[in-house]
Amino acid sequence: MRISMRRTAALTAALALALSAVGCGSKSSSSGSTSATQSAVSPVSQYGGDMIKHWAKDGYEITVEVDGRFITEDESKALAKYIAAISRSDGKLMEESVEPAVLKYVMDANGFADAGAYASYLHNSLMQYTGEEYEFEYATVESLVDESSGYDFSKYDKIILDAEPDAEITSRKKISADALYDHTNKSLNVHMGGYIEVYLYTVNGVSYILS
Repeated sequence: MRISMRRTAALTAALALALSAVGCGSKSSSSGSTSATQSAVSPVSQYGGDMIKHWAKDGYEITVEVDGRFITEDESKALAKYIAAISRSDGKLMEESVEPAVLKYVMDANGFADAGAYASYLHNSLMQYTGEEYEFEYATVESLVDESSGYDFSKYDKIILDAEPDAEITSRKKISADALYDHTNKSLNVHMGGYIEVYLYTVNGVSYILS
């Protein structure tokens, strides 16, 4: 699954939790959204060597499993809120987890009345893959690319900086993740044929999803 900013041209049900920074293309349409150079960027090779679990009982919206050397607790909480927002069609969690300028951009560009409508749209779109109602209980981040990987994050920076020129962006990451449901017996990756891809940014000291 590729993610692009051309959301209005490629809003398909292949959202996979990942309408990241304004859009998503299916595998067949991804060539127009990601350059060959970007496609060739390799994930951080050391990622996955020290996986830890942040449990829902400890204040996370859902349990998330990450390599704690590369993904902070605040980033893990943002990811947990985002996946829970879609799982529950929860506009409040969507507003808390997604970077405000990016969320406004997506909603304005695509006519969502509010964050609840956006969350519900994503929830319903994923049902074509699950084939049933679902509630995500667990997420695991499988791989990660960051600025050291040579990935070009400038498109996503632009949305934020256009809205807030003085914004301080201190961390940029793209992650690939899976989400589990039905008492963790079912995997979105298995049903969808691809991992969730979203962006984790730290802006003005706060960790957000770009979606």
